[in-house]
Order: sequence, then structure tokens, then C-alpha cells
Amino acid sequence: MNEIEKTRGRRFRRALIVLLAGALGLVGCLERELRPLNPCTISGVARDIQVNQVEEVDLLFMIDNSGSMTEEQASLAAEIPRLITVLASGMNGDETFPPVGSLRVGVVSSDLGTGPAGACGSMFGDDGVLLTTGNTANPSCMATYPTWLEFAADTDVAADFATDVQCVATALGTNGCGFEQQLDAILKALTPSTSGITFSGGTVGHGDGQNAGFLRERSLLAIIALTDEDDCSAIDTGLFEMDNPIYDPNLNLRCFNHPEAVQPIDRFTNGLIALRAENPDLLVYATITGIPVDLVPSSEMALAPQVESILADSRMIEMPNPMDSTQLVPSCDIPGRGRAFPPRRMIQLAADLENAGANGVVQSICQEDYSGALDAIISKIADVLGGACLPRSLNRNSSGEVECDVVEIIDTDIVGSCEEIPGRIADGIDEELGRPRCVVSQITTTGAVPPADPAGWYYDDFSADVLERCEDTPQRISFTPGAEPRNGSRVRLECLQSVQGSGSMVGIGTSCAGNPSICLSASADVLDLFPGAQRNGGLICEDVSSVTCQAPCDSSADCPGGYVCFDSDGPDMPAPQICINPTCN
Repeated sequence: MNEIEKTRGRRFRRALIVLLAGALGLVGCLERELRPLNPCTISGVARDIQVNQVEEVDLLFMIDNSGSMTEEQASLAAEIPRLITVLASGMNGDETFPPVGSLRVGVVSSDLGTGPAGACGSMFGDDGVLLTTGNTANPSCMATYPTWLEFAADTDVAADFATDVQCVATALGTNGCGFEQQLDAILKALTPSTSGITFSGGTVGHGDGQNAGFLRERSLLAIIALTDEDDCSAIDTGLFEMDNPIYDPNLNLRCFNHPEAVQPIDRFTNGLIALRAENPDLLVYATITGIPVDLVPSSEMALAPQVESILADSRMIEMPNPMDSTQLVPSCDIPGRGRAFPPRRMIQLAADLENAGANGVVQSICQEDYSGALDAIISKIADVLGGACLPRSLNRNSSGEVECDVVEIIDTDIVGSCEEIPGRIADGIDEELGRPRCVVSQITTTGAVPPADPAGWYYDDFSADVLERCEDTPQRISFTPGAEPRNGSRVRLECLQSVQGSGSMVGIGTSCAGNPSICLSASADVLDLFPGAQRNGGLICEDVSSVTCQAPCDSSADCPGGYVCFDSDGPDMPAPQICINPTCN
């Protein structure tokens, strides 16, 4: 592609941005996720993408230490050596991923006490402070350990590190408070005191206090929560007082009967996302909890719709047990292992975090072997360590480019200017971050071999690595050697992308790459909407820019309500005018 053609392509993208934003006075048509903005035929999308290998992982275990957790703690402990070994080696069966260079592990319990007059007799319990006690019943364990355990791939032995983690994780016992406050324990452990979030008694988070240093600035934060009951993080610790006249006398049903006294879920969604505000993809929240095994969501599908179905299952509905009025009906009851109760809040948080751009995993505690549960968690961590796979494919235009820009927003404390990085062109200052924007040169490919030069980025939907690592969504953004983003940068993919048609029906946005005649087979309901397409005998293949099927037009009268007639190639250019929808839905 020559420079004139490249300029035309950029002009087309920017003209569409102006049209999309200006037609209805809209700003913010660029969305974070790469998702179609139906019924737009041209969609503005933007997404912060993880492109550098993540070498640091900070892993927090939140382990329920109430009286019913003996077997469950043992099942988790049995999987810890494999978890550590897999993360350190980057190999889990046939799955491979970049190994962790530095791994920190901390453990907190679900016990936050019950306030000054609560039933558990402890003001703050373990208080979300990282635990340091070792399991002295095991002769291979020490009595105490550092605030967190740390593994360095180049100096430490994974098996020895795994033993130390087991020693701390199995030392909790089951004498913790029966009013589990799992989510507040996680939040208090990680949140800095300056966050504005407060906890029982007006206390603040330990992220920059007793747990300071555990969570690193650019690490992958992985949280694994093990519990057989739902969260009861309280707004009012009076909920835990035995004789409090405000609440009914049945202590076991207090959290169920008084949801108004329990913290809202968005407290935890917002609080955890704030820890990775610049890149939510670097947050993995996984809960092994009381959902029936047959309800475990598929990793091949979006989590939120599955959680909605799980919560609608009759076994996940909270209700008093007619056989025992002091308890709820269990969601699962495993002979020899005990009961678990509907963890509605625990799994709703996973769905909400994923909707906010983080990663959620939901697995079942209602089984003896947790190897499958840990495999799902490892796979999610591996996806982040290996760099992000794009969730949907992008169309190449007639020149082999995709209608996207990759923008690196640099940290001037590390990189002085765009010109210091190969393949960058300065593009002003980012309004959100107040830092220089550097547009990365796009490199067209043959679709067979990753290019070695010139410096820039390319759309990778063909390399052996992406086909293996991104098996379900085989596409990502890659960089030629030496052109990789620098430390401290944020990388953003900004696209104007034709929406793909769905199924076998040919319509607006169906790809016509390599087969322009497919557009003449548009479905009748599409043709009924577009008089210009009727006169033409079908849609046309717009092969200058989008390489998709579009409806030709002479004026906006040929376009249905809300669509406008737009010259995709600019005035005095040969491409025909097409109908587009200038709104972002």
C-alpha cells in the first residue's frame, strides 16, 4: 500500500468517526469491548489490550475457616503443588503458556469477627491480614512464615515453594467465625487505606498497611475464594448480635432475612476493579463454592448469561429448610463431605467483574476432587499471561489491512517520546491520561509467516502460536521484533469495523473477501429495506475499505429510517455511495 492509499484509509476511518459522533451529537461511541454495535454497519470500538508477557502474579487465597470446611480445605491443599508447578513451568498437559517469572502467594480467612457485641466474641477476627502461621501438625512446616510467600523462577524450587504454601493454607483450621464475610476479607486485604472504602468499626484496608508490598503495580492479581456458604459482609455488625431486637432471633438466617444489612455487590466489583483500573484484564477472580457440579459454567461461553441461568436454577434459590427451620435448603449435600448453600453473591461478583473487563471463574466445591476446578482457574490465568486474544475477528480490507489503529500511550518517565520507539508516529496527548499518544505502524502480512520487519504491529490470525493459544477466538495483535510496547505503556486498539453478518444469511456487513458475488444473494427482507439494493439486484461488495456487503444508494432516500447515504471513498473517487447507520446503539 502506498502512502496515498494509507492516507485515504486513515481519512476514511476519521471521517466515519466524525460522522458517527456528529450525526447525533454523540461522543463516546468508542466502546471498550470489541463487540458489534448493532444495527450500525460501521462500528466504533476501542479496547485496552494486554500485549506484553505478564511475568508477575500476585495470588491471594481466601479460605473459609468455619466449622464445616475440613474436607474442602484438604481438597484445595491437595491441588496446591500442581497449581504452583504449572504456573512455574508454563505447562499444563497439552496447554502451554509463558511461565511465571515471579509469584507471590498470600492467604486470608473468611473471619472478620462480629463487632464489639457479636456472637463470635471477636471484634475483627483475622481482619483480612495475610496469615503467617504454619501448620505445626506437619513436621515439614515451620511455625511461622513471612507475610507473603514469594517464588522467583530463576532461583527457587517450585516444589519447595508449594510445600510452604501448603503449610500456610492448611494452618487455618475450622474454628473461624460462622458468620463468613468472604468478600470484605478479600477487599480489606488488598485495598489501600486511601481508597475511601471503610470496614467494620470505621477501619480501612490493609493494602498499604499490614499487607503493604504484597500487591505489585503491574502484576496479574489472581484471587481464589474457597467457601461453602454465601458472603455475609455486613454493613451493620448489629446483624451479628444475639439479642439485637432489630433483627429476628434466628442467627443462622440473619443474612438471608436481612439483605438490607449486607454490603451491595457493586462495593466489591468497584473496589476490586479499582485495583487494576488501568487494565482490568489483569484481574482474575475465581470462586470454588456451593453450586451443583452440573451447573458449572462452560469456559467456552460468556460467564454472565450462564450465571443468570445458574441463579435461576431451583437449587440456587435461597429458602428456609422445611426439615430444619434454623437452616437454608442446601444447594448440594454430599455424603461424607457435608452441605453447601447457595452462593448467590459469590458468583454474581464473578459475572459482574467479567462484565467490567476483568476475568471471572466459577467452580463447584461440591466434589471431592478439585483438579477440574483448578484446571479452569489455571486456564484463565494462562490466557492473561499469554496476552489477550481478541474476542471477535476483524475484517481485512482490499489492501490486507484491518480498519484499526494500535495506539501506545507512553509513560514519559520511562520513554521520553514516540520517536524513541521504532514504528511510532506522535499523535498528540491522550485526553484521559494526559500522556503522549503514539500511533503504531500497521504491517500487512501474507497470512503465513509472522513478519520480522519493518517495525510495527500486525493482525495475527494465522500464526501457530495464536492458533494454539487462542483456539476459540484465534486472533490477536502482535508486534514485529523490537517494536513491542515499552514498560509502563497502555496499548489501545481503536477500530472502525464492519459488523460481520450472522449465520448463513447474507446481509449488511457480510464479508465478501474473495467472493464479491455473495452480496447479490442478500436475503429478501434486507432488499425490501433498501430501494438502491433492489434497483441493483442485490447488495454490492464495498471492496475499497471494508470488503463487506453494503447497500448502494444515490441519496439518503434510498436508505431506511436512521440510515444515511455516505460516499465511502470520498468525493471524486470511484467507489459507490452506501447506506450506513450513523448511530452507536
